[in-house]
Amino acid sequence: MDLPVAPPAFDDSARPRAGRGADAGTAAGLLLLEVLALLATFGLWLVTGVSLDPGREVSPDPLGGYLVAAGVVGALAVVAAVIAFRSRAVVTAWTQCFMAVVVAVGLSGGAEVRQHEDRPDRPAPASTGEAGCRSGGGNRECADTGG
Repeated sequence: MDLPVAPPAFDDSARPRAGRGADAGTAAGLLLLEVLALLATFGLWLVTGVSLDPGREVSPDPLGGYLVAAGVVGALAVVAAVIAFRSRAVVTAWTQCFMAVVVAVGLSGGAEVRQHEDRPDRPAPASTGEAGCRSGGGNRECADTGG
């Protein structure tokens, strides 16, 4: 007597691999969209500091909101990389990882710039009268006395 055989269970290792052409096309398309999004974001930030009136001085908007927008692009790159790794689209996965690293480096640099902008202006150090003296030994070491 033959007993019924159960169908095979779902085999996760049998996932089809993404085609190389589709993988490369997806990678190039996503990279282009992300670069355009970042250029638009920081282009808008730069435009806020431009005035066509020569007598008017304008400073750009605070950088914080633009860094958040760039961070969203980086987070979307990470999500796309995870999806690409799961679908075995190797080229797309690695280009998205590269883009996420580029955005992370840009965000850290932008955070440094923002921190520098947020610092209060410090007054110049007071002159001690001995400008140019190196060790304080004598007048022959001071630049302003000619010694």
